[in-house]
Amino acid sequence: MKKKALWSILALSLLALALAFVLPSGNEAAKEKFGVAFLGDLTGPLGFWNAPRLVGIQDAIEYMNKTYGGIGGREVYLEWADTKSKIDIATSAYERLKEKKFPVWHTCGTGEQQILKARYEADRSQAIYTCSTSPNVIYPPGYCFGTAPYYPDLWGGFVDWVVENWDMKKEGRKPRLAILTYESGYGKACITDEFFKYAKDKGAEIVETIYVPFVTVDAVTPLMKAKKAGADWCIGQMIYQSVPPYLNANHKMNLGMKFAVNTFGVDDVMITNSNPPEAAIGLTGISNWSQTWEDTEGMKIIRKTWEEKNRRPEDRGASYILGWMNTWQTKKVIEETLKRVGSWDKVTSDEVRKTSESWGQVDVNGLGQLTYSKDKRGTPKARVLQVKKVNVGGKDVIRWEYVTDWRELPFLVKEEWRAPLPY
Repeated sequence: MKKKALWSILALSLLALALAFVLPSGNEAAKEKFGVAFLGDLTGPLGFWNAPRLVGIQDAIEYMNKTYGGIGGREVYLEWADTKSKIDIATSAYERLKEKKFPVWHTCGTGEQQILKARYEADRSQAIYTCSTSPNVIYPPGYCFGTAPYYPDLWGGFVDWVVENWDMKKEGRKPRLAILTYESGYGKACITDEFFKYAKDKGAEIVETIYVPFVTVDAVTPLMKAKKAGADWCIGQMIYQSVPPYLNANHKMNLGMKFAVNTFGVDDVMITNSNPPEAAIGLTGISNWSQTWEDTEGMKIIRKTWEEKNRRPEDRGASYILGWMNTWQTKKVIEETLKRVGSWDKVTSDEVRKTSESWGQVDVNGLGQLTYSKDKRGTPKARVLQVKKVNVGGKDVIRWEYVTDWRELPFLVKEEWRAPLPY
């Protein structure tokens, strides 16, 4: 029995010695994975929009791990935190995620991002791809890169299009705009001196600013206020939970108001939530992203994923697609950085920022176009779209359609915010 026990111990020792040469240590195994952070308001007032983005990121990571073995040969995993649209929770979540030392983050929640901007630029511990393309987030240009145009630039581009298509001779006056938006950091991010001056100089008149809640209980009162002010258009930073009730009321009452939304409002869920769907016809948006019906590589992968996973309607819109777009951005920036610096230990936030700044204009796997440089963080080009009823394969379909080609947007960042912040 003693001999047997000795032989067993010897065999186990030899096996352990062999495994020590074959298998990586705990630290080495951990290095074979690559972590990405997501910080956003998933259950706050705008959680209905941001939660599908988390689903999109998770689906994209799963796809990349299965298809490419991850990013740069390392399996990708996600760490996320819900800010609940509260500054204190966002701050503590930021400090917790910062300890992970991930060089790339995805973020959302304009109010929280505006507060965290100072920490991002002081800590310089991560490069951030954010949908919060607002003043004091992506500008001054530092470690935050926007996935859409800077909000004042976008609305300046919309004003250009409206004025170009306005029949001054017929109307005998300038086009009139009412701003219909949330009373939040995100909602107010389009309200800048630079945008107001640009609109006035271009020949448009902003006649009213109306703040509305995230959940629309009374659509009629704000619409009647805009109409009384003489507005032709209601424009603003609103998304799919809020806008359809205004479209429905406008359709039902035959008010003849026109509506415009930003990149995040160019969303199929706007049409799904309108009752009837025809109420959405004429809704206008301006965006640098592709549409779900387009046969780009990225969109075909997304549509296949929707069907395979039986995703709900809310997860088949702009937010979900943004999750994929951010993840493709992450793959591109990390693999390019790794190739340039030569080893994983040199893939730092500084190097990721340098790579992002070197991109110029890029197509993100057919999901959208971005332009970055040392002093640009919001893409300077977009297209105008409208919801239309079109015939596709002999069947009438209501969907977003492009009404312009790519257009240059004005650059409405205040002068003191244009110089790049230091590394």
